[in-house]
Amino acid sequence: MRRYSRFHEVYCMEHFIEILRDAMNMDSSSALDGSSALAGLDGWDSLGKFMFLSAAFTDYGVTVEPGDLNAAVTVADLWILIEKSRQHV
Repeated sequence: MRRYSRFHEVYCMEHFIEILRDAMNMDSSSALDGSSALAGLDGWDSLGKFMFLSAAFTDYGVTVEPGDLNAAVTVADLWILIEKSRQHV
């Protein structure tokens, strides 16, 4: 089991949010954190989902199943998908 410090967890989430922001072509001034609802994000459409799947593979080396992606409600849910997928690599 991996043991990370709280600092590492926060850094990883912040880095993930920046990757997500880039994938969805969001302005850097747009509010985005783990509790942000995906349904309320301008870039969370079919192209945004595709870009997320691409970023998950490119930046983290994981494949997220579309069914799991559709079940995600918040940005934190996406991060959990990445983390779960990384454990199976």
